[in-house]
Amino acid sequence: MEQKIERYIDNALDSVASQLFGANIILGIILIFLGIIFIVRNPSKRNLKTGGLVCIGVGAVAIVSGLIQM
Repeated sequence: MEQKIERYIDNALDSVASQLFGANIILGIILIFLGIIFIVRNPSKRNLKTGGLVCIGVGAVAIVSGLIQM
C-alpha cells in the first residue's frame, strides 16, 4: 500500500515538475522588476533601496535555480 502511494505521488510530481521550474523563472523575473522599481521610484528611503536589492538578489537566484533544474 505504501509503495502505491509513493508511486502515485511521484507520478503526480513528475507531471508538474517542468511547470514549476518555469514558474520559478517567471517569479525571478517579476522579483527583479519589482526590485528595480523599488530602487528607482524612491531612492532616498533606505528601506526601499534595501528591499529592492534583496528582491533583485532573490530574483536572480530564482532564475539561476530554475535554469539549472531544467
